[in-house]
Amino acid sequence: MTYIKVHNGGKIFVGDAAIAEVYAAAVSLASNCTAFQMDVEDEIVYEDETTCYNCRYRRWHPEGFTCYKQFPNLLLEEKSE
Repeated sequence: MTYIKVHNGGKIFVGDAAIAEVYAAAVSLASNCTAFQMDVEDEIVYEDETTCYNCRYRRWHPEGFTCYKQFPNLLLEEKSE
C-alpha cells in the first residue's frame, strides 16, 4: 500500500489511521526519523505514542498530513513500492 502522495510538489501521508497497517507505517516513519519531536500536549492525537500523528513537524492537510522535515526519504521509498 502506498502511504505517500505527491500534491503540488509536496508529499502527503494519506490513509485511515484506524487501519492497523496505515498506523504502523506512521509509527515506523516516526521511529526512524531523526527530526521527530513530540508535539505540544493539546496537539497530541495518540497519547504517549511515537508516531507521525503526534509529531511537532506534522501539519494537517485535507487528505492526511505533510511533514515540514520532509519525512525520512529511505523509508518512504520502501513504503511506496
